[in-house]
Amino acid sequence: MLRLAATLFAIFCLASGVVTAQDIFKEAKASFIFNGERVNISRENQEPARIATRFSTNGAECGEPCIAPMVIAEGIETFGELDVLAFLVNEVAGNTGLMVDARMPADRAKGFIPGTVSLPYATLSPENEFKDEILRALGVREIDGMFTFTDARELLVYDNGPSADDAGKLVRNLLDEGYPASKIRYYRGGMQVWAILGFSIKEVTS
Repeated sequence: MLRLAATLFAIFCLASGVVTAQDIFKEAKASFIFNGERVNISRENQEPARIATRFSTNGAECGEPCIAPMVIAEGIETFGELDVLAFLVNEVAGNTGLMVDARMPADRAKGFIPGTVSLPYATLSPENEFKDEILRALGVREIDGMFTFTDARELLVYDNGPSADDAGKLVRNLLDEGYPASKIRYYRGGMQVWAILGFSIKEVTS
């Protein structure tokens, strides 16, 4: 499964696009090209509370009570929703960054933020023999047997939200591999807050 995830992630990393000029800060909207397709994000969901329940978690996997800290790690900026929209329009559409979903595939299947790619935290665990392939897909280069992160992509990491730790696990794995904290951001609100605010959500279709 992890090898498949690595392959899919490498394909998704081919995303590129052109920034669309619009006032996302006033309208809380975004429009950009991702993987050759137009992505539109707005506050369109009519039943945000009902949809948000899909992403509720009991914190069983990260201890009770499970509340993610505002600062996930030293040197990593925490983003709000308008920051997320700006990152998608600028870094993602400009092909210099990726917004990555740290959840495992079963959780992502419940819905995800449009324009994001799946990077389950387990794919960068020390036990995954394909993790180096994933790092290369992120723009990390290997020179004389050592990784260099000069050209590594800017990352914005998210998961289900404040009561989950998938993003925390992925961030810790990235930092352990040497990924610079300055190239990582964290959207703490995750799917829970994104949904409750009524923002667009994409669902996995078979």
